[in-house]
Parts: sequence; structure tokens; C-alpha cells
Amino acid sequence: MPLLNRRVVRLEDLAAFREAHPGWPGSRMLAEVLALAEPLSESPMETRLRLLLRDAGAPPLTAQHDVYDSAGRFLGRVDLAYPAWRIAIEYEGDHHRERAHFQRDVARLNALRAAGWLVLRFTAEDVLRHPGRIVGQVAGAIRERHPVT
Repeated sequence: MPLLNRRVVRLEDLAAFREAHPGWPGSRMLAEVLALAEPLSESPMETRLRLLLRDAGAPPLTAQHDVYDSAGRFLGRVDLAYPAWRIAIEYEGDHHRERAHFQRDVARLNALRAAGWLVLRFTAEDVLRHPGRIVGQVAGAIRERHPVT
């Protein structure tokens, strides 16, 4: 379930409040926050990963992208994607270490790979301590999948 829908305040309500109170303190900053919000995001760390890439100048990402194989079978939903280039970017929280979840992840990642997707997986350690590494790996994936000619 999208993160914003689980909170007390909905994105639409914030936007309506800002529109109704344009001169209030913080309304300009709220406009910036609303522009950055992704209603489909499923965790704060996914959001941090998306914004890290955005701030580094990466092209806009698609959140919670459903992937299908050539026969139209659902393979899985990826956290962030560049669908045209078949690049998936996944944030792996600690729950991915649980045995059953890990086994499902392995099968899903193999299916995505077989369908031609390049999957990059990142952890909290990567996002919080090695953002430059993430930016470099994503940029490398984009160059590999979308070379400039």
C-alpha cells in the first residue's frame, strides 16, 4: 500500500490546504514538498533513494512499476524503474532477509533477468553512506542500456 495513503494526512489534503492558504508561513516550502512527493512510494527509504537519484540529475523514475514477460505474465512489481531501458532499482529493507521473502526475491529477480531487465539492489547502508556509489551504478546502467550516440 502506498505510504502516503497510510498516513493521517493525504497528499490531496495538503495540496488543498496550500491552495486555500497561499500566504501562510511554509506554504512555499509545502509547494516544493508536494512537487517531490510520490504517492506510490511504499517506504521512506524508497523515497530517499528516488530523491538521491533525482538530486544527482538522473532521469525521472517510475515508481512501483509492474513488469510482465513477453507472454503477458506478471513477473513482479519493482520499486523504481526506467521501463524503456528495462532497468529496475530496488530498495532492500531488512525484511528481505527473512527466508521466505528471500526465496521469493530470488525467483522474482531471476524472472526479471530472463525478461531482459537489469536489476540494481540497494540497502540502507548504500543509501545513507554510499550515495555516490548508487549514482555511479545507476548512471552506468543507463549508459549500458541507453548509450548516447
